[in-house]
Amino acid sequence: MSYNSGAHLVVLASIIAILLAEKLSTDDIEILAALLTAIGDNLAVIAVKRGLEKSN
Repeated sequence: MSYNSGAHLVVLASIIAILLAEKLSTDDIEILAALLTAIGDNLAVIAVKRGLEKSN
């Protein structure tokens, strides 16, 4: 995935969040937000681990 500007990712994330929020209850939004945060944290751990493996 390649983008010219980080701003494109911010706009894309905002649009997705708005579209999802329109269809979900507040409880569902909270659960989805927590799930996506957990996924993001796990992806960060995997990326760091891969980076460490490449440097060794």
